[in-house]
Amino acid sequence: MNYETALRRPQPALRTEAETLPDNPSFRIGIALPVPLWNRREGPIAEAVAAVRQANQLAQAQQIQILAALEGAHGRYQVAGQQIASFEQGVLRDAELALQAAETAYQLGERGIMEVLDAQRLLRTVRQDYLNAQYEQRSALLEIDQLRAEDLRRPIP
Repeated sequence: MNYETALRRPQPALRTEAETLPDNPSFRIGIALPVPLWNRREGPIAEAVAAVRQANQLAQAQQIQILAALEGAHGRYQVAGQQIASFEQGVLRDAELALQAAETAYQLGERGIMEVLDAQRLLRTVRQDYLNAQYEQRSALLEIDQLRAEDLRRPIP
């Protein structure tokens, strides 16, 4: 935009020529000074202003998009952290205790093998959900780092 506005002012040009004929060498020096009386460059100036405005709009849209993605990743990180905490505070331990109780009851003959297998399946499902929550938390953390343009080679806390 400033460039187009600056082109409104006269732009002097220095021109030199040298012609060497065998009997008459000649040198010419001239100055050209165009005066834009009718051409006020309103079209190119308006085009440059529109390009700047469009670039600003695109930058704002990109910023909004990045902030929305960052918010979503932060929300997923928090939810995964809460899931991990609930698994560590009781669900995983309860599933392990249920399996131990089923195995003990089976050894004493009070329950059948189906209860033991069901308790094993439940513990395996709980462990898988726990690992999925850990994966989701790490994935959200990586996405946050990418959106913040941080170095991804540093160790993950």
